[in-house]
Amino acid sequence: MSAMSMLLFGGVTFLAAAFRGVTGFGYALIAALGLLFLPSPAAGVPFILVSDLLLTCFLLLDREQAAVDWAVARLLLALGFAGALCGSLIAASLDDGTSRVLVAVTVFGAACVALVREPPPWLRHRAIGAGIALVVGVLLAAFAVGGPLIAAWLLAGGRDRRTIKGTLAVFFGAVDALSLAGRAMVGAIDPGVVGLLAAFTVPTLAGFLAGRLLAARLSFDGWRRLASGGLLAVAVAGLVQTVYTLGRSFNPS
Repeated sequence: MSAMSMLLFGGVTFLAAAFRGVTGFGYALIAALGLLFLPSPAAGVPFILVSDLLLTCFLLLDREQAAVDWAVARLLLALGFAGALCGSLIAASLDDGTSRVLVAVTVFGAACVALVREPPPWLRHRAIGAGIALVVGVLLAAFAVGGPLIAAWLLAGGRDRRTIKGTLAVFFGAVDALSLAGRAMVGAIDPGVVGLLAAFTVPTLAGFLAGRLLAARLSFDGWRRLASGGLLAVAVAGLVQTVYTLGRSFNPS
């Protein structure tokens, strides 16, 4: 891994953690854009899962900002766990090229979902939520991305944002942990993840702290503009990365 690649990936994970610190979501969505700078997603995806789990633990410590709807969380966790196990098996069967393409497509799709401010009312049904949790479990384990789908379902149900934040934190933390365990069991964790953790945990934590400090100074309107603008930027970057990755896959030279 070249010095320039390390600098670029470090910058991406810092920005991703800062965005998570401000908004309470979006770390994996943004950090996955940095996988383009790594030799292989096999180490990068587990790094994102570990980092996202760590940041989720910090968010859950703030009980005033994260109430949990346990009735909903139990449904999401049951299906999310099943999806994570399937996603771990999928990750073990993918080559690097295919994995890069699917990560790029997933980031773009998830960012587009996150841009929808008012999810349609039909999305609120529990059966749909169960199906979404299963799909998100697969996506998280395989590509570390997919959270906006769950957020859209919770928003469609009319729940308040504080409860959504806490429920999402519990879901992501548990499914991230199971995804890592599943990947370890099927041999889908590259040993290079240890080096990534050693090199980039400090920039990630620094970004999260910077984001929390900024969040304390933002008004609600400022927070909303930052969140919306950030998601739009991620969607654009995801589209560019998808086109670039697909182009390389069809023309490796």
